[in-house]
Amino acid sequence: MKKISSLIFLVSITVFSQNHLLEKKFDSILSSYTNSNKPGLAGGVLQNGKILYLKGFGVEDVETNKLITSKTKFQVGDLAKQFTVLSLLLLEKEGKLSLEDNVRKHIPILPKYQYPLKVKHLLNHSSGLHVLYPLKELLNVRQDDLFTHDDALRIISLQQKLNFKPGTQFSYHSSNTEIILMVEIIKSISKQSFEDFTKKHVFESLEMRNTSFNTPRGMLKNLAKSYSIGNDIRYNPVNDLTLGISNLYTTAEDFSKWFQLYSGNHKLSSLINKLDKYVTLDSGKEYASTWGKVTLGRYFDHPERGLKKMSWQYGLIGGYGANVFRFQSHNVIAFVLGNNNRYNGMPAGSMANQILEKEFTEPAEIDYSKIKVKSLSKKEMKKFEGFYWDRTNSLVREIYLKNDTLRYKRLNGNAETPLLALTKNKFQFYLQGDTEVIIRFNKNNFKLSSLNSDESTYDKISLINSTDVNLKEYVGDYYNKELGVVLNFTLKKDSLVVSNFKTEPIQFYPIVKDAFRSNTYIYSGIQFTRNNKIVNGFNINTDGVKNLFFRKITSI
Repeated sequence: MKKISSLIFLVSITVFSQNHLLEKKFDSILSSYTNSNKPGLAGGVLQNGKILYLKGFGVEDVETNKLITSKTKFQVGDLAKQFTVLSLLLLEKEGKLSLEDNVRKHIPILPKYQYPLKVKHLLNHSSGLHVLYPLKELLNVRQDDLFTHDDALRIISLQQKLNFKPGTQFSYHSSNTEIILMVEIIKSISKQSFEDFTKKHVFESLEMRNTSFNTPRGMLKNLAKSYSIGNDIRYNPVNDLTLGISNLYTTAEDFSKWFQLYSGNHKLSSLINKLDKYVTLDSGKEYASTWGKVTLGRYFDHPERGLKKMSWQYGLIGGYGANVFRFQSHNVIAFVLGNNNRYNGMPAGSMANQILEKEFTEPAEIDYSKIKVKSLSKKEMKKFEGFYWDRTNSLVREIYLKNDTLRYKRLNGNAETPLLALTKNKFQFYLQGDTEVIIRFNKNNFKLSSLNSDESTYDKISLINSTDVNLKEYVGDYYNKELGVVLNFTLKKDSLVVSNFKTEPIQFYPIVKDAFRSNTYIYSGIQFTRNNKIVNGFNINTDGVKNLFFRKITSI
């Protein structure tokens, strides 16, 4: 009996020492990202449903120097989306909603589109609706402008024609439009505000009593203020008040409760686990984006250093930054919530690595010395040289030979990436880190993929020289009826530029006849149209916005 007692004592001492050592490592990671009198963060680590670590560093308010704890509230940005989806699934489970419902049944202010738009298309990220962010840019809504949920709904309802038949393609991977419409459906069916519905049916049910959808104008106790950190520390209020996609406030303590439910037994457990299913098209095809496979809960899944699946998502809004890494194969979760104006992926990932370092079968950096590189002649590589255009997202890339190595770069960019030949036409990017990016050359294009993503196609083109283009043809005012926006194209120093009353002039570069690109997101690609050989308008085609037409109303 004494031997058994001694053994139990020794095991307890060993476990305590290991846990204490692990805690010191976590402390070291988080404390390196702030100090005691600056905005900071709170972090947590869970394994097999048990909380291994939960602690805060820095201050929630630089004026009061009140310290961050596990009970401090933070905004979590895009990590709010999973709770919006859960709310929708809850209504479906209760029989109050069918995923086959036409969205207009619940949101009648939406126009009658050319195709039926169903609730399942919102859920599966395949609606054909524009991404909201570039539309805000076109309407001159800036980051510092107050933007409400009703503002967002009004802009979404302006779109008259869908980008594609719902269920046949996926929306841009970070689109918020569908989540906003889910909020409206939940409000319509429940006859409650979104805040009240989620509080009663989700957060109180899950015993997350310090979590709520709110606005920064609301009075919240223990709230970490949002800060911008540069040469000085400035209050950085959140002015985007859109619900469902953001404006969720929670604590590290409550977030830990949420992640424990993935391993627990709760009346909502089946719905919570459903969030990990992948979005699909009507055909059943899953969405393998460049960030990973997209889940219903809007996480991104991909292999990580030899482990089969890691789920990741982050949220950035104002000065708040949240990041989560979930390793399902080992049931390890690490997260960070902050008001320190950082992405916070590094501290969250580093904490997970402390638990999993011995489990990883691949290094943190790709060992290129172990890759079997095929020797190709200059002649074999030079045939791939040229310019390539992704017509879907209006991206242009240049491939060229330099110092006996084929290289890849963005058009007019400075950074170049060496390509390692794996076969005669298959190459791997030489990059820091563990992300494998593969490029496959065909006769008239190349296909690009990363993290086992769906391939993007870039067609080989003869890049047009700006001196060979009659830029005066494109000068004039152009009007989009849906948004009520006028854009003015002028010439400046022999370049085509666009502006409206709030934007600085944006320069455009020709790609092929009537197609131009810029170095901005919203205007990354435009294609002019003609009638009887005369320019009569243009379409914006970029990530998440397709064929947004502007009609020419004046010319020089």
